[in-house]
Amino acid sequence: MPSGCDTVSFTGGVPNGDLLKKLLDYRIPDMYSGRTMMSPSTVQRFLKRKVFSSSVRTVVKSLIPYEDCLYPVEKSVLSILKSASRANPDRNIEDIIHEIAPIHQKRLRAIQQPVFDELSELAKNMPEEQQKKFAELMDFTKEKLDYKPVVMEFSAKEFKYKLARIEEGIKSRNNPQEVSTMKKLMKMAQNFSSFTEDEMFEKVSAKKGIKLAKKSRVIQNFTRKQAENLRQISRVLQSSPLSKDRELNDLLIKSRARIYKIPVIYAFNRKSFIYDLLKITKELEDKKLAHKMTQTAIKLPTSKQDISAFIVKATGSSSEKIGFDMIYGTMGSIEHLTPAKRGGEDKLCNYALASVSMNEERAHKSFREQLKKHPETYQNCQKYVDRLIELYNDGTFKKLGLSRAYILSYVSKVYKMSPEENRLVIDISKLKQ
Repeated sequence: MPSGCDTVSFTGGVPNGDLLKKLLDYRIPDMYSGRTMMSPSTVQRFLKRKVFSSSVRTVVKSLIPYEDCLYPVEKSVLSILKSASRANPDRNIEDIIHEIAPIHQKRLRAIQQPVFDELSELAKNMPEEQQKKFAELMDFTKEKLDYKPVVMEFSAKEFKYKLARIEEGIKSRNNPQEVSTMKKLMKMAQNFSSFTEDEMFEKVSAKKGIKLAKKSRVIQNFTRKQAENLRQISRVLQSSPLSKDRELNDLLIKSRARIYKIPVIYAFNRKSFIYDLLKITKELEDKKLAHKMTQTAIKLPTSKQDISAFIVKATGSSSEKIGFDMIYGTMGSIEHLTPAKRGGEDKLCNYALASVSMNEERAHKSFREQLKKHPETYQNCQKYVDRLIELYNDGTFKKLGLSRAYILSYVSKVYKMSPEENRLVIDISKLKQ
């Protein structure tokens, strides 16, 4: 019985999600950007065959059929790989990125510096205490930009985030043993304390009345527990099919250095910089200044916006990771039309297909907010439905177990969710009965 807006159970993912995802094998345009999305099954095939670990000639040959799916930055990276393939087809992605990295590091620094200068000028308006903290942040940032070893405090939140990003790539390979290992590692990561050393001391001292002189002992115990948890994670990893995974091992090595306060070279990270800046600006009474500094920091280019940011971020990553990062954002995914955090239901009639990149960017924003930020969505929703109509009319919907009702419910829902003064009206005149 074909499914329309009913509820069907599936193993894994969201209810009905797998049913709709089957459409991604038929070159569906992203409802927001209009860009054709890559099917997760295609990505799985690439990763299973270790395409990105192969020669650049193999990588280019594999990606050219999907060039129209790539976003501008990733398409530019593919152009670089094409040129490299003509000159030396047997090299791998990692070697090519390393070779061109110095040029892009210099270019990226030239883009970042005016933003840092603007922030430094704004910081002169902060109280002395915040100015001091900002100066320390900029000194720390400069050391990272100059690739000097620095000491960084371990962050359980950051560890879990990075582990989750690694898990995304491993899940796409569709290897049950690897997925099971990552699930276990993710569960073990929950054992890390989310407190900083100072927060832990404050918590313990408030509870037990410990004096400042005992702080070192509290921190030692705290460090020991964090390190032991990391050792357990390492033991599980080393006895698993992922024992040689470069990203996982690198994460554990750097996490161990952070726990024990060992200086290590860390690349500058835009997201971390903004997070550290927010910790300083939230203390300001002048909220306009705090907002202006945050908006200024956001001008720092991301790897999705600037090719040099992508190249610099990729430096040090494996060929497999770089290749996956090139296609990750264009993978098709299930989009909640009404986000779950806004009361959206896990039903087929609340689902659509959008690229991972646009899905992540929208996050929990309302549909109206998304339309305001991306007015091109009006035209691209029509492109999305036009393709669905083609697939319904040629019998693909029936073959996959989808019904005409899904198209009708989607058209009705986006109309109701759009602003009254500018409704999103979709033409379905070509849809057969």
